[in-house]
Amino acid sequence: MFSAQEIFILRKENALLKTANTKLRISFTSQKQKADYWEQEYKKLKKEHEQLEKELEKIKKQRDTYKGMIFKPNVSHKSGEDGQYQSPEVEVRKKLGGQTGHQGNSRKLPRKVDLTKRVFFHHCPNCGNSLERTDSIDTHTVEDIPALNENSTIVSKYESERQWCGNCGKEVIAIPAEVIPHSRLGINLTIQILIWKYACRMPIGIIVSTLDQTYGLNLTTGAVVDILKRVKEWFGTEYQNLLKIIRGSPVKHADETGWRIKGLNSYLWAFLTKDTCYYTIEETRGGGVARAVLENSSKDDVLVRDDYAGYKNLPLNQQACWVHLLRVAKELVKAEGSSKQMRLLYSELCNIFAALAIVINIPFNQEERVLMYQVCSSLFDTIIKEPNTPLDVRAIQTRLNNQQKANHNNYLTALLHDDVPLDNNLAERGVRPCVIVRKISGGSRSNLGAETFAVNMSIIQTLKMRNQPLISTLHALILKGALGNTK
Repeated sequence: MFSAQEIFILRKENALLKTANTKLRISFTSQKQKADYWEQEYKKLKKEHEQLEKELEKIKKQRDTYKGMIFKPNVSHKSGEDGQYQSPEVEVRKKLGGQTGHQGNSRKLPRKVDLTKRVFFHHCPNCGNSLERTDSIDTHTVEDIPALNENSTIVSKYESERQWCGNCGKEVIAIPAEVIPHSRLGINLTIQILIWKYACRMPIGIIVSTLDQTYGLNLTTGAVVDILKRVKEWFGTEYQNLLKIIRGSPVKHADETGWRIKGLNSYLWAFLTKDTCYYTIEETRGGGVARAVLENSSKDDVLVRDDYAGYKNLPLNQQACWVHLLRVAKELVKAEGSSKQMRLLYSELCNIFAALAIVINIPFNQEERVLMYQVCSSLFDTIIKEPNTPLDVRAIQTRLNNQQKANHNNYLTALLHDDVPLDNNLAERGVRPCVIVRKISGGSRSNLGAETFAVNMSIIQTLKMRNQPLISTLHALILKGALGNTK
């Protein structure tokens, strides 16, 4: 038993402990409230920091864009850790021009010399003393064009005799050679306009001005347009021959881009082989255009194209472009918040592409390629069927799955056929000249103008792809078409 004094002491200690406990509870509550407050402040500041980082990233992208638009000096201006400006430091760059050990490549002398001029003094330019001629000379060869102010058109008047054949009992009239029937403008002028318009991509207004300043020839824009339309008619047969070549080729490429006719949206379609180009401008981007152009093509042929769905149901083998696939995958990897799985998938796709590029560049071996096809198909199936993937990975899975056609993957068609590339760069390069013309002219002002551009550009681009001389080949094609139309 406790004594009365011990009980008193215990009660006093108990009261003190209760007081201390109450103080601790009050302090704990106060600290908890402060912690909650600072946690909320931290979340607000974190959110503001994330927004500022996004704005900073945009500013950096704008800065990088503007960097490429201005002259870049050979010095860099760096800032210190405190952000203060420091004096420019010379960057160590590769020397401009030819490098040490590089073999020079100068312009070769012309094989043919049209004119030789002897230059000499009769009197010394220093003292005026009379000078004698000498056989010791220095030579200097200059290649130039005729003086512009001396160029002028050549006007030819043909007098065709009306002759009588006593044997036939008919009148005959000779037709001038190298002359376009019923045309008051010569074939050389026509060829020059074609080259300027379609090979050099000069606007018609500039062509008119250049003809006036160079040759003193006064033509209206309507006259030039009329020449181009007439050439389109003369090229009609050759244009159809290009279409036949495209349809008969075992490997063909296709691409399309926007075009405008009378300010309305249309589409320019390009179909190519290694040495042939066929353009057509249509009002639609529907798959029916490709189907109509490629009709009667063999089912064993291969069409190399991008991921546009308009080609999907064409009845022939198809090779989808790997460049488009890898470009989309790379953009997803670079995007903010890209997943680790996406980065791994991009690396895997790059490895598959590298392996495919090696295989298709060696001599065709059916067994090896079939084995490679089976391995890659298995890899693609694994990628497509991977469950619970992030959104960016799902985008690639959908893209791969869309190229599945009757248990065949369009990204692997090149393995099963010889001389089929993995990319559609040929068609991309074929479309580029038309895109440049579109940027300059804005498109066509009429349906007939669009048809004229498609026909004439197809001929010019094909000749360039075949490395045929433009002037002589166009000369023969124009006369063939113009004389054929008069028969």
